Amino acid sequence: MNRSRLPPGSPPVLPLEPSDTALQPLPETLPPPTRPLVAVLPFAPQGDDPALRLLGNELADRLRERLAADPQVQAILISSEFLAKAPPHAIDLVCRELRVGHLVSGKCHGTGGEPSLYIELSETRDWHIRWADFQRGGARALLADDAVAMDALVASLRTALLAQPRR
Repeated sequence: MNRSRLPPGSPPVLPLEPSDTALQPLPETLPPPTRPLVAVLPFAPQGDDPALRLLGNELADRLRERLAADPQVQAILISSEFLAKAPPHAIDLVCRELRVGHLVSGKCHGTGGEPSLYIELSETRDWHIRWADFQRGGARALLADDAVAMDALVASLRTALLAQPRR
């Protein structure tokens, strides 16, 4: 230390000793979440039908609510407004920054009499599909008041989520 900058008669300056905890290196990564975190995307409509877009958004929102109500799972919804404005790589960035381990996505189909829903669960580490289901003609049944179809879907997703090793 340059003592010439200290005023005359100043006490000597001692070097700081590192404390046991103050200068410990921070962990490079956060600890893994105790519950799997899943992001739910709105289900994309196949075609230009605005009713399919609304159905896909409503189904994704209900599914996220049901997954979030489960004490074994954490769930977030990535809104269609965000997706419309975001660049193509935004989902990857959001999943990495929020430490999302799984992604639920899919498509609403309007062919035939009743709309159908294809739904898949991907692991964000390698983007492989770990689980998939096709609700042929059963998309509206997932919104029914009795919730039987939604209960079965959530139970199947929950089983797939809890069977995966946590990242």
